Amino acid sequence: MKATKLILLSLVLVAFAVSNGLAAEKYVKKVDNFIILVDRSGSMDEKYVGTKDKKIVLAKSILERMNAMIPELGYNGGLSLASYAKPIQGLEPYAAASYGASLDKVPTLLGSNPTPLGDGLKALEPALQGASGRNAVIIVSDGQENDGSPALKIAAAMAEKYNICFHTISFADTVNGNQKLLDDITALKSCGVGVSAAQLADDAALKQFVKDVFYDEAAVDPCALDDDGDGVGNCVDKCPDTIKGLAVDSNGCPIPDVVRLMVNFDFDKYNVKPEYHQALADFAAYMKKQQSFTVVEIAGHTDSVGSDAYNLKLSDRRAKSVRDYLVKNFGLDEKLFSSKGYGESKPIATNDTEAGRAQNRRIEAELKGVYKKK
Repeated sequence: MKATKLILLSLVLVAFAVSNGLAAEKYVKKVDNFIILVDRSGSMDEKYVGTKDKKIVLAKSILERMNAMIPELGYNGGLSLASYAKPIQGLEPYAAASYGASLDKVPTLLGSNPTPLGDGLKALEPALQGASGRNAVIIVSDGQENDGSPALKIAAAMAEKYNICFHTISFADTVNGNQKLLDDITALKSCGVGVSAAQLADDAALKQFVKDVFYDEAAVDPCALDDDGDGVGNCVDKCPDTIKGLAVDSNGCPIPDVVRLMVNFDFDKYNVKPEYHQALADFAAYMKKQQSFTVVEIAGHTDSVGSDAYNLKLSDRRAKSVRDYLVKNFGLDEKLFSSKGYGESKPIATNDTEAGRAQNRRIEAELKGVYKKK
């Protein structure tokens, strides 16, 4: 049982690593560091209007769903509480699993805490002082503020000092909340994004919020695309629909794998000699392995001894003899072959010597329409 669990865990980790590798290629991060600040004041212990759940319970649920949507692009992530200020996780390399463990520590039993939201923001400074690059702070609150330093003033100073984009997830409603404060904090910089908790009940809206805050789509060079997966980019590929698994040339076109067969004959004979049985067996075996090819033409030839008419008939007998041998001995369909005699019209050697004439007494066949595999 333990071994099975280990195997399943390994498969999950592999899939997770692959998915994050794809994310790294697809997305470009907008920020280098982010901190989520969760308001745990007494008003967040109240039910969110239109639901049966407390605001803090819904807030935690939204953050858990959001954590599953954030691509791991090399961020540093932190998590802190406001009212009263308490860090849960300092800025450290973001990973969904470890950040999820930190989110588990967000309390959902709050009581009647006051709301020093500004003090909660100010408490983020030690982490931000050591951070480099672009920073984001996501405030999860209903905007209530009744204690401590004024949140807008603190946020304005921090936005400039630490290059912060402030984003807000608002739980302000008709019963309790200060939406204007959250809107004003969001508007401190044009990069700020503000949404309501009600909007984020929809997964598509939450996914859009994550994109708006965390990443951009990577620009894609159309010439880098390879739709048929043959290793040659679309802009160069002259054969854009290559079947998968075939080797291709620099133009992306399948490389022909032409297999040739040659059988020679004795003078004035057309019987297949034993010395060619293995070559014919190999040719037949190769044919059987191929899923597609054009009809194989078996071309018969002769030397120049004898009349043209006689040699034409003799060459035709030689071609048919090889065709029949392949069909009879290896179970190949006769329809896969055509046979034709060319007589003495296509010599490959001189007819002035016996050695040359011996080369010309032959059949030739080529298996075409077959391509090399990777």
